[in-house]
Amino acid sequence: MRGLRVVFILFVMAVSIYSTSVHGWSSEAEDVAILEIPEDCHILGAALNSNASSDPYLEAYLQGVLDTKYPDSGCLVTVRNGEILLSQLPASRHRAEEMVSFVQHLTKRSVQDTTIVSKKSRTTEKETPQLGWHGVWLPQSTILYPTQVANPRQIMFSVGGRFDDNVGGNFASNVTFGDQFPVYRWANLWGGDLQLEIEGGVFAVFDLSDRLFPLINADYYGGIPLTFAKGNWAHRLRIYHVSSHLGDEYMQANKKCKRKNKSFEAIDVSTDYQVNKNLRVYGVLGAIVSSDSEMSMKPLYLEYGCEARGFRTDFKQLFGQTFFAVHIRNYQDVGYALDTTCAFGYEWGKVHGIGRKIRLFAEYHHGFSPEGQFSRERTNYFGLRVAYGF
Repeated sequence: MRGLRVVFILFVMAVSIYSTSVHGWSSEAEDVAILEIPEDCHILGAALNSNASSDPYLEAYLQGVLDTKYPDSGCLVTVRNGEILLSQLPASRHRAEEMVSFVQHLTKRSVQDTTIVSKKSRTTEKETPQLGWHGVWLPQSTILYPTQVANPRQIMFSVGGRFDDNVGGNFASNVTFGDQFPVYRWANLWGGDLQLEIEGGVFAVFDLSDRLFPLINADYYGGIPLTFAKGNWAHRLRIYHVSSHLGDEYMQANKKCKRKNKSFEAIDVSTDYQVNKNLRVYGVLGAIVSSDSEMSMKPLYLEYGCEARGFRTDFKQLFGQTFFAVHIRNYQDVGYALDTTCAFGYEWGKVHGIGRKIRLFAEYHHGFSPEGQFSRERTNYFGLRVAYGF
């Protein structure tokens, strides 16, 4: 019965997500800026094509950047027939010109080829932009370093079921609570954006084969990332802390299991490259700089992976897209043995703007347990998850 309840809940969530995606929206624009996409523009590499009739990825990228820099403007971005259309521009001419100048700077377009068209007066004006880096407190919409979907320790809100896990048993549930909070963004710095963030999360596993659903383990995470994005590249420097705790019911039922205080601080450097609009690769090099003596850990680790997306469908407010992701870890603490997680599923996101997504996916893990003091124990498991996050 518990298994049927889990399936029913997942089905209801999927239906709700689909229902949300089919409701329409409309807006009446006042001023429209029309920009031609330059042939030599490389902001998104192969994803940017001045001959394309539309480009949802470029559209979403520019919308997200505008939402971050001008969160209260309500400006909408449309890319079609080799042109970028900025609609619902502010009534303030100076503000509108500033926003158009910003988009021009992103696409490296000559300012003399862009006009702002007023629907009311049908007049045009040339621009005289003044661009330079500037700072934004508490920026909205998005983070700069992309999410690693298949990473078992990716910050997100999620719930799922695991099957045949050596640590969690025949049927377990993994629950994640966590979020990323952009604190300050330096926009247009060194040709890109630099952002300071804080993030935190809890990764918990419950034994669903027991009638009391006891907590097996919970990992508490806190980190401070400094991220930088320019063109197809994104980089992250991060310091973070992790501490693990066994559940009381689990220790009572497994009296032979002795708790080890797995607590450590680490630093790592990550690089992500967007090969094209459907494929990205990334790598992480890190070191554990301090760990508790009860479970002293060897310092070095390496993580890397890739994500592929395709079969996108645009609804009215949302889009849906399939994805496949692989995340691999090699930790010195387990002799650099392979630790692999694969994920395959479907995600929903906003058509306008880059922000959070809802994902429904299956995952397979082969290697070592990601759970606290069990991280040196080999395990394989299959799981299903629903997640919400960047």
